[in-house]
Amino acid sequence: MAEEVELRTIAGKALADPAFREKLIADPEAAVKEAGIELTPDQLEALKSMDREQFDAAMADLDERLTMGCWGRTTIGPYVCAWHV
Repeated sequence: MAEEVELRTIAGKALADPAFREKLIADPEAAVKEAGIELTPDQLEALKSMDREQFDAAMADLDERLTMGCWGRTTIGPYVCAWHV
């Protein structure tokens, strides 16, 4: 069963790797299997039920949240990424 960290790994890989993103859209089951992540039937069905428009919107939202929440001035240096989603 995929835990939150694994789901974030899938999302991050989809943002960073266009080939993985395309495979995830075309064949979610094979894509996550190749990534070494086991999803629950409900999680896999949720991925399968998304069309390209929904998937792209979710990726854009995630990308924006990562970008907006990632960078900030801290006492240990000018900018660090906390990766809060």
